[in-house]
Amino acid sequence: MGKVFGLPATELAIGMTALLVVIFSIIAIGAVRRFILVKMGTRNIPRRKGQSILIVIGLMLSSAIIATSLGIGDTVRYSIRSVALDFLGPTDEIIKGPGKQLFGDEYFDYSEFERVRQLTLDNPDIEALLPLIEISLPASNEDVELAESNMKIRGVDGGYSDNFDSLKNQQGEIVSINSLAGNQTFINSDASRVLKIEKGGKITVYTRSGKTEFAVLDILKNGGLAGGGRNPYILFELKSLQQLLNKEGKITDILVSNKGNGEDSLNRSEDVTTFLRSELTDIEVATEIFNILQGNGIPRLLSEESETVRQTDKEISETLVQISENLNSDNIGDDFIKGIGDYQIQLTILGMLDNSGLKEHAAKISSLLPSLTILRVDDQKSDSLKLAETVATGVTTIFSIFGSFSIMVGMLLIFLVFVLLAAARSTELGMARAVGLKRRDLVQLFTYEGTIYAFLAAIVGTGLGVALSFGLVFILQDLIDTDDFVITPYYSGISLLISFSSGLILTFITVVFSAYRASNLNIVVAIRGLRDEFVKKAPEPTRKKILDLAWNLIFPIRQLVFIVTGEGGRIRNLIFLLIFPVVWPLNILISLFKLSGRHSYVILGVSSLSLLISGVLTETGASFFIGLTGTVLSIGLFVRFLSSKLINDVETINQIGGTLEGGLVLLANSLPFDFFERWTGELSEPGPWFWPVGGAISTAAAVWLLMSNTKILIAILNLILSRFSGLQAVTKTAISYPMASKFRTGLTVAMFALIIFTLMIFSVLNGIGDITSEQPERVTGGYDIKGTISRDLPIPGDIRDFLNMSDFDVLAGASNVPVEVKESDGENNIYRTANLVSLEDDFFQSTQWRMSYFDPKYGATDKDIWESVIGNPELVVASASIIPSEDPFGPPDRSFKTSYLSSGDLKEMDSFSVAMKKRKSSSEPEDLKVIGVVELLATGTGWEGISATFYSARSLVPRVAEDEIPLDTFYFSLKDKNTASDYPQKLEAIFLANGMNAESLLDNLEEERATSNAFNKLFQGFSGLGLVVGVAAIGVLSVRAVVERRQSIGVLRAIGFRSGMIRTQFLIESSFITLLGIVVGIFLGILQSWLIFLEISKELQGAKFVVPIGEIGVLIAITIIASILASVIPANEASKTYPAEALRYE
Repeated sequence: MGKVFGLPATELAIGMTALLVVIFSIIAIGAVRRFILVKMGTRNIPRRKGQSILIVIGLMLSSAIIATSLGIGDTVRYSIRSVALDFLGPTDEIIKGPGKQLFGDEYFDYSEFERVRQLTLDNPDIEALLPLIEISLPASNEDVELAESNMKIRGVDGGYSDNFDSLKNQQGEIVSINSLAGNQTFINSDASRVLKIEKGGKITVYTRSGKTEFAVLDILKNGGLAGGGRNPYILFELKSLQQLLNKEGKITDILVSNKGNGEDSLNRSEDVTTFLRSELTDIEVATEIFNILQGNGIPRLLSEESETVRQTDKEISETLVQISENLNSDNIGDDFIKGIGDYQIQLTILGMLDNSGLKEHAAKISSLLPSLTILRVDDQKSDSLKLAETVATGVTTIFSIFGSFSIMVGMLLIFLVFVLLAAARSTELGMARAVGLKRRDLVQLFTYEGTIYAFLAAIVGTGLGVALSFGLVFILQDLIDTDDFVITPYYSGISLLISFSSGLILTFITVVFSAYRASNLNIVVAIRGLRDEFVKKAPEPTRKKILDLAWNLIFPIRQLVFIVTGEGGRIRNLIFLLIFPVVWPLNILISLFKLSGRHSYVILGVSSLSLLISGVLTETGASFFIGLTGTVLSIGLFVRFLSSKLINDVETINQIGGTLEGGLVLLANSLPFDFFERWTGELSEPGPWFWPVGGAISTAAAVWLLMSNTKILIAILNLILSRFSGLQAVTKTAISYPMASKFRTGLTVAMFALIIFTLMIFSVLNGIGDITSEQPERVTGGYDIKGTISRDLPIPGDIRDFLNMSDFDVLAGASNVPVEVKESDGENNIYRTANLVSLEDDFFQSTQWRMSYFDPKYGATDKDIWESVIGNPELVVASASIIPSEDPFGPPDRSFKTSYLSSGDLKEMDSFSVAMKKRKSSSEPEDLKVIGVVELLATGTGWEGISATFYSARSLVPRVAEDEIPLDTFYFSLKDKNTASDYPQKLEAIFLANGMNAESLLDNLEEERATSNAFNKLFQGFSGLGLVVGVAAIGVLSVRAVVERRQSIGVLRAIGFRSGMIRTQFLIESSFITLLGIVVGIFLGILQSWLIFLEISKELQGAKFVVPIGEIGVLIAITIIASILASVIPANEASKTYPAEALRYE
């Protein structure tokens, strides 16, 4: 297993386990020394079983969310690994041709295999080699008229295959390639299934020479040489396939198998790859390049370039540093050869030399590079497993981010529970303090109780999380199972340990913090049942505050002194000393705030302003927004201070201060991200983890704003209720209690608000994607079918000669050429990869793709821009992929990006010049002008949608490619749109010999939309787990409310309230608190969705912001009904209270 949350999984699991051992050891030592505190702390757990169950349900969410996230990540990782290992079998590395051929399959001489075999005879890490041809060709079963347009074909050398991998038929018997005659072949079980061919049947294979029929000698089990996953394969003896293809003495690949199995084999991959690359590189050419790079300060330039690209591409940055070190140490070792052989590194170095005025050096290296690599070596298995790790980490991160809101809600519930427990036991705890218990004893008492809850919750939550992960996996199976990828449920022991440990640690930390707060009670107030404001604490002397600050400045020394003297407990001081890097700055900050007293806004303002300025100077968005939040909060605190000098009413002061504090923070976090860039310049986008942080800050601010204005809220409710005299008395008493207990009410409101906030964002953003159903032509271009053929099997002549053209409105062809592109005059003047798509005139005249940007000098409409491209081959239109964007979850996009445009720019742009040349060539580039950029939606049916693409007239391709490139992609617009789903099969049958793969664009779009909606619902359901905690919180609040208000219930019964009125009062109370949370959550969700929509609309013209009223209504109904159900039992208990019994209750 690789990384979890960016940390090595095994080390993380060991670290968390060690931390748990330390925590439980400390708890155990404390428990042994003062076992009476354990009894006092845990005695209420079995006494109040219902309350304890509710608490465990609420607390288990952290473990459940983490366990679910890790389980889905494990499944994705295991599934990709399984497919890769099944597909590759014993193959660890693959040796391919030198990469000089741009199109089709690249062949090289069989003699190269003999040379490689001689080179590897003495290598102890290499087990076996196997030469073969691997290509794709059409194949069919003509007896039942079934065909596969892209059948995988392997021609295997029987002289080496038996030692490389075992082939087994469906009966489990080992078979050999050597048993095949010239007219015979093996097929795997998937080819048998797809074409319905049994052993002894006939299969037809199509090549340039025509079609040839072969007898199927046997059906093989999938895996290894027989093809893994669900891919259909045909296996030939190598010489038979060479003759069929007219490629005698040629091969396309050499498979390499390392010594050992499993991890042992993988551990050898890096050494084997490095060895092969060094042996298959022309050392004389590499030496010449090395010598060129050593002079003219180039090693220093490489180091500087590595710093420039570090933020965008860490891998390239590290390779440049390695090459620089090789050059400085005059060591042309394997690392240098490996680095300089990488295509992206070559482009970076050549561009750097050009920009540094070393054009002659760049030209010399460019002329040498085609001769550098004799054969390429792909570390296939290791790369596949790295991909599995990258994808799994991304999936885990995404689910963790969505689940983080629910985790925060769970932690709020822990805090709320301990606030309620402390309130319920205040008299008992006050008496305990009066008879000699110290504050730290109360902390231990609550910690013991909380640890039991945390332990039970971690066990239940981890088990539930594992079950949920498997449930979600089965949903994912329906969403993304394909012929090439099968999802297999899996959960690792390490993930189980991390889930349990992290959930328990998170809960435990919150428990300790909550216990510390709960222990902070005044003895007199607690015993007499007074409110805290009746007894004010004496202010701490300034001299003591200064002394505390001085001690905290030398915190490690202070802890050592306290350990020696025993002051404050040696174990406690030892723990703080061990974690001093975290505690030290916090203690200094706390001391500064205490010293500043009522002027704490000064400390907050100065530190926040420093962070804000730092964010501007370093162009760091996260620092800027955190600094901005702190700055506006300090302004609110300053106004609170001024109010206290001018106004005597404490409640009014709190209302003014709270309104400004919450309002300003909410405003600062609700402005569009680019609002400040007119003054600050461009700021970097905060990482994905900033989203839950920002959501939590906004929610806290909104709840603070709401709770600071309860007088206004009550006044509004009274105005509304004055019209309903029957409900007025019950409702007023129902809302008075939560409004009086603002802190606990605020916590519960925040819980619901956080979850509703997340669910609202999903609901609103899901509606934005409906633009593809309303205007599908923006994705499809107005075409019904897209067909692609094999480059090695071009259609002879004009495709129209083979079709009944009366069926079509439009038929347009295209071809794709890999190119290198750079800006002629802009900042991005290093060649980067791109694709040049040349299109027939019919496409330009009929396409309905829209422009995001265009130069008005070339036309006033999208159609004008397309027409301009037809008339001038030096004009091109680019895809939206050329505009820089950051994907925090995916690998870096190394294709061409422009410096002239950014998302959100005005539609009218100035055309800009680019230099374009054939990929991996030293030919002179073509100077072209980009006059428009197609919107991002259009890349859904384009070529290499994630890479930069340029669209041009057909006449440009021969100039760039230095060759005639046949059409290989076709767009069809049918006259009868009702046949769009069936016509692709007809086209595939007509052009079977050319390997055509045709698909209905509208059907594809509908499938993508359905999958996207399903994923959104999946994430909504996952995020909605927090509602369980919110409902549990309402249940806990209701239970405690009945106990705490027993006497007030008696009074109400005595003055005439009936049982039904008491029950209604409690149900209205829970509904009121829930409704407050829902309103805050909906408001924040719509606000955040609007901000996201503003960013999306920059790239998606015509997108509509629609609030899904129906979904909101259902969400409100479900939440309120659930909260009412959670309150029914406590409400019934309250309604059964007898006045006389309640009034004498103490």
